[in-house]
Amino acid sequence: MAETLTFHFEGALADDHRMNFYESARFQYAAARLMVKLAQFRKTGRFVKKITNSSNFNIQLISQAEGSFNINVEEPDQGDGEEEFVKISLADLMAYVSERLIEKIDEAKLANIATTNFPGALGGEAGADFAAALDEIVEAAMADRAFIASLPTQVQDLVRRRVAEVYRERRLAESQGAIARIDFARSQKLIAMSAPLISEMATALRRSADTLEVTSSIDGQTRSVLFLDRGMAQEIETAIVDEEITPILGDIAQFNKDNGWGKIKIENGQKTLSFSIPYDILPRIKQNLIDSMKKDLVYIQSYFVRDRSGEVIRLIVAGILPTPTL
Repeated sequence: MAETLTFHFEGALADDHRMNFYESARFQYAAARLMVKLAQFRKTGRFVKKITNSSNFNIQLISQAEGSFNINVEEPDQGDGEEEFVKISLADLMAYVSERLIEKIDEAKLANIATTNFPGALGGEAGADFAAALDEIVEAAMADRAFIASLPTQVQDLVRRRVAEVYRERRLAESQGAIARIDFARSQKLIAMSAPLISEMATALRRSADTLEVTSSIDGQTRSVLFLDRGMAQEIETAIVDEEITPILGDIAQFNKDNGWGKIKIENGQKTLSFSIPYDILPRIKQNLIDSMKKDLVYIQSYFVRDRSGEVIRLIVAGILPTPTL
Protein backbone atom coordinates (compact mmCIF):
# COMPACT_ATOMS: atom_id res chain seq x y z
CA MET A 1 0.00 0.00 0.00
CA ALA A 2 1.29 3.45 -0.92
CA GLU A 3 2.45 5.63 1.97
CA THR A 4 1.70 9.34 2.16
CA LEU A 5 4.16 11.77 3.76
CA THR A 6 2.77 15.10 4.89
CA PHE A 7 4.90 18.21 5.48
CA HIS A 8 2.73 20.30 7.80
CA PHE A 9 3.50 23.96 8.58
CA GLU A 10 1.89 25.99 11.35
CA GLY A 11 2.13 29.59 12.52
CA ALA A 12 2.95 32.87 10.75
CA LEU A 13 1.75 32.97 7.12
CA ALA A 14 0.89 29.26 7.12
CA ASP A 15 -2.06 29.86 9.45
CA ASP A 16 -3.64 31.96 6.68
CA HIS A 17 -2.96 29.18 4.16
CA ARG A 18 -0.11 31.18 2.65
CA MET A 19 3.66 30.85 2.42
CA ASN A 20 6.44 33.07 1.19
CA PHE A 21 6.87 32.00 -2.44
CA TYR A 22 10.68 31.99 -2.35
CA GLU A 23 10.90 30.08 0.92
CA SER A 24 8.27 27.59 -0.22
CA ALA A 25 10.09 27.02 -3.51
CA ARG A 26 13.41 26.42 -1.75
CA PHE A 27 11.75 24.03 0.67
CA GLN A 28 9.98 22.03 -2.03
CA TYR A 29 13.10 21.81 -4.20
CA ALA A 30 15.19 20.55 -1.28
CA ALA A 31 12.48 18.17 -0.05
CA ALA A 32 11.90 16.80 -3.56
CA ARG A 33 15.62 16.15 -4.11
CA LEU A 34 15.88 14.50 -0.69
CA MET A 35 12.90 12.19 -1.32
CA VAL A 36 14.07 11.14 -4.80
CA LYS A 37 17.62 10.49 -3.60
CA LEU A 38 16.35 8.48 -0.63
CA ALA A 39 14.25 6.43 -3.09
CA GLN A 40 17.32 5.89 -5.27
CA PHE A 41 19.34 4.81 -2.23
CA ARG A 42 16.61 2.43 -1.10
CA LYS A 43 16.58 0.83 -4.53
CA THR A 44 20.30 0.47 -5.26
CA GLY A 45 22.27 1.52 -2.18
CA ARG A 46 23.53 4.63 -3.94
CA PHE A 47 22.23 7.85 -5.51
CA VAL A 48 23.21 10.03 -8.43
CA LYS A 49 24.35 13.64 -8.19
CA LYS A 50 22.14 14.83 -11.04
CA ILE A 51 18.48 13.83 -11.17
CA THR A 52 17.40 13.10 -14.76
CA ASN A 53 14.22 11.67 -16.21
CA SER A 54 15.55 8.13 -15.90
CA SER A 55 16.60 8.58 -12.26
CA ASN A 56 13.49 10.51 -11.16
CA PHE A 57 11.38 8.08 -9.17
CA ASN A 58 7.61 8.33 -9.39
CA ILE A 59 6.96 10.24 -6.16
CA GLN A 60 3.86 12.36 -6.73
CA LEU A 61 2.55 15.58 -5.20
CA ILE A 62 -1.10 15.10 -4.29
CA SER A 63 -3.82 17.66 -3.63
CA GLN A 64 -3.88 19.28 -0.21
CA ALA A 65 -6.80 19.76 2.11
CA GLU A 66 -7.64 23.00 3.85
CA GLY A 67 -5.53 23.55 6.95
CA SER A 68 -2.59 25.57 8.14
CA PHE A 69 -0.53 24.49 5.15
CA ASN A 70 0.15 20.96 4.02
CA ILE A 71 2.31 19.56 1.25
CA ASN A 72 1.41 15.92 0.63
CA VAL A 73 3.51 13.51 -1.38
CA GLU A 74 2.84 9.87 -2.13
CA GLU A 75 5.56 7.34 -2.73
CA PRO A 76 4.96 4.34 -5.02
CA ASP A 77 4.00 1.08 -3.37
CA GLN A 78 6.86 -1.37 -2.81
CA GLY A 79 5.93 -4.57 -4.61
CA ASP A 80 6.57 -7.83 -2.77
CA GLY A 81 8.71 -9.19 -5.58
CA GLU A 82 10.55 -5.96 -6.31
CA GLU A 83 14.21 -5.98 -5.42
CA GLU A 84 15.38 -3.17 -3.17
CA PHE A 85 18.80 -2.54 -1.64
CA VAL A 86 17.09 -1.80 1.67
CA LYS A 87 13.40 -2.65 1.93
CA ILE A 88 12.03 0.09 4.15
CA SER A 89 9.75 3.08 3.60
CA LEU A 90 11.04 6.50 2.63
CA ALA A 91 9.69 7.70 5.98
CA ASP A 92 12.02 5.20 7.67
CA LEU A 93 14.95 6.49 5.63
CA MET A 94 14.02 10.06 6.52
CA ALA A 95 13.95 8.95 10.17
CA TYR A 96 17.41 7.41 9.66
CA VAL A 97 18.97 10.66 8.45
CA SER A 98 16.95 12.87 10.84
CA GLU A 99 18.11 10.81 13.82
CA ARG A 100 21.66 11.73 12.87
CA LEU A 101 21.17 15.36 11.86
CA ILE A 102 18.58 16.65 14.34
CA GLU A 103 19.90 17.21 17.86
CA LYS A 104 17.79 15.60 20.55
CA ILE A 105 16.63 17.65 23.48
CA ASP A 106 18.78 16.82 26.49
CA GLU A 107 18.16 16.73 30.22
CA ALA A 108 19.83 20.08 30.84
CA LYS A 109 17.63 21.81 28.27
CA LEU A 110 14.54 20.13 29.70
CA ALA A 111 15.38 21.33 33.19
CA ASN A 112 16.04 24.85 31.91
CA ILE A 113 12.78 24.93 29.94
CA ALA A 114 10.84 23.65 32.94
CA THR A 115 12.38 26.15 35.34
CA THR A 116 12.39 29.30 33.21
CA ASN A 117 9.36 28.98 30.95
CA PHE A 118 6.59 27.03 32.60
CA PRO A 119 7.27 25.69 36.08
CA GLY A 120 4.30 23.59 37.13
CA ALA A 121 2.72 23.70 33.66
CA LEU A 122 2.52 19.90 33.58
CA GLY A 123 1.06 19.62 37.05
CA GLY A 124 4.18 19.04 39.11
CA GLU A 125 7.46 20.46 40.24
CA ALA A 126 9.87 21.73 37.60
CA GLY A 127 13.13 19.87 37.13
CA ALA A 128 13.52 16.11 37.56
CA ASP A 129 9.78 15.43 37.72
CA PHE A 130 9.28 17.35 34.49
CA ALA A 131 10.98 14.69 32.34
CA ALA A 132 8.82 11.93 33.80
CA ALA A 133 5.66 13.99 33.36
CA LEU A 134 6.67 14.76 29.78
CA ASP A 135 7.12 11.04 29.02
CA GLU A 136 3.58 10.33 30.21
CA ILE A 137 2.17 13.16 28.11
CA VAL A 138 4.10 12.01 25.03
CA GLU A 139 2.60 8.52 25.35
CA ALA A 140 -0.88 10.05 25.62
CA ALA A 141 -0.22 12.24 22.57
CA MET A 142 0.95 9.23 20.55
CA ALA A 143 -2.25 7.39 21.44
CA ASP A 144 -4.40 10.39 20.48
CA ARG A 145 -2.93 13.17 18.31
CA ALA A 146 -5.79 15.52 19.24
CA PHE A 147 -4.59 15.40 22.87
CA ILE A 148 -1.77 17.87 22.13
CA ALA A 149 -4.27 20.65 21.41
CA SER A 150 -5.59 20.34 24.97
CA LEU A 151 -2.17 21.06 26.49
CA PRO A 152 -0.93 24.50 27.58
CA THR A 153 0.38 26.33 24.51
CA GLN A 154 3.85 26.70 26.03
CA VAL A 155 4.38 22.92 26.05
CA GLN A 156 2.74 21.88 22.78
CA ASP A 157 5.81 22.29 20.56
CA LEU A 158 8.02 20.53 23.10
CA VAL A 159 5.62 17.58 23.14
CA ARG A 160 5.51 17.48 19.31
CA ARG A 161 9.29 17.46 19.21
CA ARG A 162 9.54 14.62 21.72
CA VAL A 163 6.76 12.65 19.98
CA ALA A 164 8.76 12.82 16.73
CA GLU A 165 11.90 11.63 18.56
CA VAL A 166 10.09 8.66 20.11
CA TYR A 167 8.48 7.67 16.81
CA ARG A 168 11.88 7.83 15.10
CA GLU A 169 13.39 5.63 17.78
CA ARG A 170 10.63 3.05 17.36
CA ARG A 171 10.83 3.11 13.57
CA LEU A 172 14.56 2.52 13.63
CA ALA A 173 14.20 -0.29 16.16
CA GLU A 174 11.55 -1.96 13.98
CA SER A 175 13.67 -1.61 10.83
CA GLN A 176 16.99 -2.45 12.46
CA GLY A 177 17.52 -5.60 10.38
CA ALA A 178 17.04 -3.83 7.05
CA ILE A 179 18.97 -0.73 8.13
CA ALA A 180 21.96 -2.93 9.05
CA ARG A 181 22.64 -3.20 5.30
CA ILE A 182 23.68 0.47 5.29
CA ASP A 183 27.40 0.23 5.96
CA PHE A 184 29.75 3.04 7.09
CA ALA A 185 30.63 4.13 3.56
CA ARG A 186 27.02 4.30 2.38
CA SER A 187 25.88 5.98 5.59
CA GLN A 188 28.61 8.58 5.18
CA LYS A 189 27.45 9.43 1.65
CA LEU A 190 23.81 9.46 2.73
CA ILE A 191 24.46 11.92 5.56
CA ALA A 192 26.63 14.15 3.36
CA MET A 193 23.83 14.29 0.77
CA SER A 194 20.98 14.79 3.25
CA ALA A 195 22.48 17.45 5.55
CA PRO A 196 22.44 20.41 3.13
CA LEU A 197 18.99 19.47 1.80
CA ILE A 198 17.42 19.34 5.27
CA SER A 199 19.18 22.64 5.99
CA GLU A 200 17.56 24.05 2.82
CA MET A 201 14.15 22.74 3.93
CA ALA A 202 14.57 24.64 7.20
CA THR A 203 14.54 28.00 5.38
CA ALA A 204 10.74 27.73 5.22
CA LEU A 205 10.70 28.57 8.95
CA ARG A 206 12.18 32.03 8.50
CA ARG A 207 8.93 33.86 7.73
CA SER A 208 6.48 31.40 6.24
CA ALA A 209 5.83 29.27 9.32
CA ASP A 210 6.81 28.75 12.95
CA THR A 211 6.95 24.95 12.88
CA LEU A 212 7.28 22.07 10.44
CA GLU A 213 6.16 18.54 11.21
CA VAL A 214 6.66 15.65 8.80
CA THR A 215 4.27 12.76 9.33
CA SER A 216 3.65 9.54 7.46
CA SER A 217 0.30 7.81 7.05
CA ILE A 218 -0.38 4.22 6.05
CA ASP A 219 -3.48 2.10 6.65
CA GLY A 220 -5.07 5.06 8.43
CA GLN A 221 -2.29 5.31 11.02
CA THR A 222 -0.29 8.54 11.26
CA ARG A 223 3.17 8.73 12.84
CA SER A 224 5.47 11.70 13.23
CA VAL A 225 8.87 11.53 11.53
CA LEU A 226 10.38 14.96 12.13
CA PHE A 227 9.50 18.15 14.01
CA LEU A 228 11.25 21.50 13.72
CA ASP A 229 10.57 24.87 15.30
CA ARG A 230 12.33 28.10 14.38
CA GLY A 231 15.08 27.67 16.94
CA MET A 232 15.87 24.17 15.70
CA ALA A 233 15.71 25.36 12.10
CA GLN A 234 18.21 28.14 12.76
CA GLU A 235 20.62 25.60 14.28
CA ILE A 236 20.26 23.33 11.26
CA GLU A 237 20.74 26.17 8.77
CA THR A 238 24.02 27.24 10.37
CA ALA A 239 25.33 23.74 11.14
CA ILE A 240 27.76 21.96 8.82
CA VAL A 241 28.19 18.19 9.16
CA ASP A 242 31.62 16.85 8.22
CA GLU A 243 31.52 14.40 5.34
CA GLU A 244 34.27 12.27 6.91
CA ILE A 245 34.12 10.23 10.11
CA THR A 246 36.77 11.31 12.64
CA PRO A 247 38.01 9.23 15.62
CA ILE A 248 38.30 11.25 18.82
CA LEU A 249 39.50 10.38 22.32
CA GLY A 250 37.60 11.80 25.27
CA ASP A 251 36.16 11.36 28.75
CA ILE A 252 32.42 10.63 28.86
CA ALA A 253 30.89 13.04 31.37
CA GLN A 254 27.22 12.08 30.87
CA PHE A 255 25.42 9.31 29.04
CA ASN A 256 21.73 8.49 28.74
CA LYS A 257 21.59 4.79 27.89
CA ASP A 258 17.92 5.05 26.86
CA ASN A 259 18.18 7.65 24.08
CA GLY A 260 21.92 7.80 23.31
CA TRP A 261 22.46 11.44 24.31
CA GLY A 262 25.56 12.37 26.26
CA LYS A 263 28.46 14.74 26.88
CA ILE A 264 32.16 14.13 26.32
CA LYS A 265 35.20 16.08 27.53
CA ILE A 266 38.00 16.47 24.99
CA GLU A 267 41.28 18.39 24.72
CA ASN A 268 42.40 17.27 28.21
CA GLY A 269 39.08 18.25 29.69
CA GLN A 270 39.22 21.82 28.38
CA LYS A 271 36.19 21.43 26.10
CA THR A 272 32.86 19.65 26.60
CA LEU A 273 30.68 18.64 23.65
CA SER A 274 27.30 16.97 23.51
CA PHE A 275 26.98 13.84 21.42
CA SER A 276 24.20 11.60 20.21
CA ILE A 277 24.19 7.95 19.22
CA PRO A 278 21.58 7.17 16.54
CA TYR A 279 18.95 4.85 17.94
CA ASP A 280 19.47 2.14 15.34
CA ILE A 281 23.08 1.61 16.43
CA LEU A 282 22.61 2.37 20.14
CA PRO A 283 21.80 -1.24 21.17
CA ARG A 284 24.84 -2.49 19.30
CA ILE A 285 27.39 -0.21 20.97
CA LYS A 286 25.75 0.77 24.27
CA GLN A 287 27.41 -1.89 26.42
CA ASN A 288 30.75 -1.30 24.74
CA LEU A 289 30.48 2.39 25.57
CA ILE A 290 29.51 1.69 29.18
CA ASP A 291 32.45 -0.70 29.56
CA SER A 292 34.79 1.85 27.96
CA MET A 293 33.57 4.55 30.35
CA LYS A 294 35.15 2.56 33.17
CA LYS A 295 38.48 3.51 31.62
CA ASP A 296 39.81 7.06 31.64
CA LEU A 297 39.09 7.76 27.98
CA VAL A 298 36.74 6.47 25.26
CA TYR A 299 37.71 6.33 21.59
CA ILE A 300 34.66 7.15 19.44
CA GLN A 301 34.13 7.42 15.71
CA SER A 302 32.08 10.50 15.01
CA TYR A 303 30.87 13.07 12.56
CA PHE A 304 31.77 16.59 13.65
CA VAL A 305 28.95 19.13 13.47
CA ARG A 306 30.36 22.64 13.09
CA ASP A 307 29.03 26.18 13.12
CA ARG A 308 29.70 28.53 10.23
CA SER A 309 33.05 29.56 11.69
CA GLY A 310 34.18 25.92 11.59
CA GLU A 311 34.04 25.41 15.36
CA VAL A 312 32.88 21.93 16.44
CA ILE A 313 29.60 22.24 18.36
CA ARG A 314 28.49 18.60 18.77
CA LEU A 315 29.21 15.04 17.66
CA ILE A 316 27.22 12.31 15.95
CA VAL A 317 28.62 8.97 17.10
CA ALA A 318 29.07 6.34 14.39
CA GLY A 319 30.95 3.71 16.38
CA ILE A 320 33.46 2.92 19.14
CA LEU A 321 37.08 1.83 18.69
CA PRO A 322 39.30 0.05 21.23
CA THR A 323 40.87 2.64 23.52
CA PRO A 324 44.51 3.00 22.43
CA THR A 325 47.30 2.34 24.90
CA LEU A 326 48.96 5.65 25.76
